[in-house]
Amino acid sequence: MDSPLNLRPRPPNSRGPQTIADFIRRVNAEPGGFRALNEEEVRRNVIAERNGIHEDVEMVTDQEADDDSKKPDIIAARHNIVMNLGQAIQMSSNFLDFISLLLSKEIPTQAAVSISPWLRSQVPIGSIGATQLDAPTPLTQSRVADNKLITIGKRLVALNEAADTALAAANRLRQEINSETKYWQEVLTVSQKGWSTARLPQEPHDMAVKFGFSNAAPMFKNNSVAPLKRAEDGSVRLEYGRMGSRSERLQVTLLHNGEVIGRSPLPRPLPDHAPLDDRVKEARNTIFAQELWHEINREGRTLHGHHVRLEQSAVTCALDPNRSISFELVGLEDQDPSRAPLPGNLDAETASITLHLLLSNAHRQNQLKRSERTAPNAVRGPPPPYNLLLPIITYYRHEKTLEDCTTFLAAFCAALRSAGIQSSFSMTESINKGSPTAPPSEALMNTLLHPSEVQFDLTITPASRLRILAKPSPVFGTRFSIYLLHPQSNHLTSSFPPNQTDSVYENIKELVRYLSNAVPRALTMYYYPLVQEMRNSGNKGNNGEIPTPSATNTTTWIIHPDDLGLVDDDTETFGVRFAFVSNHTRGDAGGDGVDDAAATEPELRVTGDFMEDGKRVHNEWKWTALGAGAGQTGGSLDDIVKHILANGPSSSSVLSA
Repeated sequence: MDSPLNLRPRPPNSRGPQTIADFIRRVNAEPGGFRALNEEEVRRNVIAERNGIHEDVEMVTDQEADDDSKKPDIIAARHNIVMNLGQAIQMSSNFLDFISLLLSKEIPTQAAVSISPWLRSQVPIGSIGATQLDAPTPLTQSRVADNKLITIGKRLVALNEAADTALAAANRLRQEINSETKYWQEVLTVSQKGWSTARLPQEPHDMAVKFGFSNAAPMFKNNSVAPLKRAEDGSVRLEYGRMGSRSERLQVTLLHNGEVIGRSPLPRPLPDHAPLDDRVKEARNTIFAQELWHEINREGRTLHGHHVRLEQSAVTCALDPNRSISFELVGLEDQDPSRAPLPGNLDAETASITLHLLLSNAHRQNQLKRSERTAPNAVRGPPPPYNLLLPIITYYRHEKTLEDCTTFLAAFCAALRSAGIQSSFSMTESINKGSPTAPPSEALMNTLLHPSEVQFDLTITPASRLRILAKPSPVFGTRFSIYLLHPQSNHLTSSFPPNQTDSVYENIKELVRYLSNAVPRALTMYYYPLVQEMRNSGNKGNNGEIPTPSATNTTTWIIHPDDLGLVDDDTETFGVRFAFVSNHTRGDAGGDGVDDAAATEPELRVTGDFMEDGKRVHNEWKWTALGAGAGQTGGSLDDIVKHILANGPSSSSVLSA
């Protein structure tokens, strides 16, 4: 058998069976394997012998016997294989023991692990070793010093590289310390100023700041937390998330006939190097403006009856036929700093501040509702829209109505004063202070949500005085109530009292209509006592005095059936008649129940039928806020009325006599 350490080339594989299983498979594949004999084959052989073909059978059988003699013994083949495996294992074990014993002199600890126990008991460790076979040459001896210098140089280079690596690590550590110090100083500054900071649940190594409002809508409450990431230089990078990094504000714009007359100012955008506290404040203002814009759109969908229109990027509301107000969410970077100031900027800024206060009040109301105890099975639906736009609309329309009412009453009294009637009015605003124990914030919200009522005390004549109360309503607009002052002695109590069942006048148009109808009746009752005075003066003339034309007038004057003047009792064609007209040039053009009374022209008209120089005369007088009519003569209304009453139809006979 060849040694396994033989270096000769490996012989080619034989064509015979390589394993026992292969050998058995080949034997079974040939005819007449190990189990080829059976009853059928024996019977066939017997029949063949009887038929005279015994020799052929014998020949085949002898040939098969010769083939069987050539097949190797399986047991012997297995024995050879086992012997070869045992020899290979023994030789490899001996080779391992030899190498281990040879290395035990240099590295005994590692070599002792692989030495067999039998060899260790026979030979001590380190008993043999290997020595240098070839002696060093002079060339190698001369290179020893150079090799030492090379080794020292390599060690120095390695030391320098290690020192450089240590210095670089120290610099990186110093920079990391400075960055961490700067980062935590900014985070601590924000925390000390009242902002809530905490670690992120998903990223515990990063901090986050909460800049929103706990009572805001869920969508904006979830977006009001921003991670505080550390930048390369150690500064804090505020990540806004779904809120967006764009700074936005709600801008209010006032328009008059489509032209911008006022715009709420916007702050300047923050620079990139702004302090962290200012950036957090900017993020809070942005999320508040976004929520305010969201709530305005929600409420705007329910206010179509108040002329609120939702456009693509703005919400617009018509306040009156000429003025409108628009709300839009704009970015601070989009503003034009070169815009000139407009006269209505203050009003627009007031509306913007009011919207912010109303949303803050809605947050406070949400907190109060959460603190209330509710039934366990109560079903909570989506919260209704906040009242943000409706108070603004109500306030502006109320102010416009008060302005129109004041303008009309001023012209109303001026027209009467130009005729010599001592008419006047005064305005008083009743401030709703609410509960005296309520905090100032609630009093402010009560004022914003419920505009104050305004009281007008109007004097038509000294004996006809009334009080007008303007009450704002978010649903119906400003409504008016009229009450008579001193009703026992008031002339309008009997002639033209306000509505008894419901003294509410829906708009200023109905108020103007009532006052226009009340003036003639008040003047009629005001001048009716003059008839008695003239009758008494006539009786005095019969007692010896020289009669005057007025004294000789025996006409009986009565009040017109419509209470619109004084007429003679006989024909009811002579006398004086009063009328008060207000010409509405535009009326309710907006269709919102607010009449444009500023465009009215109150006018007092007096018509008289009397006798003069034996002839019947018909004349008409007019007074407006600008004075008497052009070319009009006759003096004041008192003189005109006295002249008409003194020249009645019965005075003509006396004068002719």
